[in-house]
Amino acid sequence: MAAVSLWQLSRRQRSLLTYPVVDEAEANKRLIELSMLGVEKLSFEGPSEVHGEHIIAKGTVGIVLKGCAFGREVAVKVRRLDANRPSLLEEAEKLHLANSVGSGPRLLAASRNFLVWNYVKGLPLEKWFSRATSRELRQVVINLLRQALELDRIGLIHMELSRIGDHIVVTPELKAVIFDFETSSLGSRKSNVTQLIQGLFIRDSELSEKARSAFGVTKEDVLKAAKLYKETRREDAIAWLLA
Repeated sequence: MAAVSLWQLSRRQRSLLTYPVVDEAEANKRLIELSMLGVEKLSFEGPSEVHGEHIIAKGTVGIVLKGCAFGREVAVKVRRLDANRPSLLEEAEKLHLANSVGSGPRLLAASRNFLVWNYVKGLPLEKWFSRATSRELRQVVINLLRQALELDRIGLIHMELSRIGDHIVVTPELKAVIFDFETSSLGSRKSNVTQLIQGLFIRDSELSEKARSAFGVTKEDVLKAAKLYKETRREDAIAWLLA
């Protein structure tokens, strides 16, 4: 679908900026806010649909639209009017921190009501894995584990990695991108590595079965490794998974 200039959006398209209600005055304010972040156009495409328009994703805090800014494709997260937080700036800080260790989509701009990051082409992990070879699955899982190690090192805990869901997208270049840092914590004693091991290797799912087969491990093997890592926070506890 062709991208539409911010100033040529229909009333229905503008209503997405104030989802889940229609508020023309607030939508006009948000159009100015969005343009000041460098966003020039929006494209209404994606697997989800609200107000009769297609979008990339919908959550409890915001919806994500595709757009154009800085001469590139971007994703735009819009804070819902009924969100349980008054601003997206705290999430922006966490995403920026994740970016500093090579994780998350690259944040380009942020304001109270919007986040703008590089658009990531790819498939959700649980959809991608069914067509992946064992070699490809190993490559992506190792990439994820290394990201989890770095996030643990800086103390940024995602909190949702044991439930893979749509939190991870795999690009055509076999790079895993972790999304949804809105509920991440800088004070949790949990671990990204152990949560990821739980989600990838231990669940009763086709993905976990294929991951264990690709690495030639059992549930008991990875449970022992996760326990040792949890106790020591040492990379060598899972070194055999990174080889």
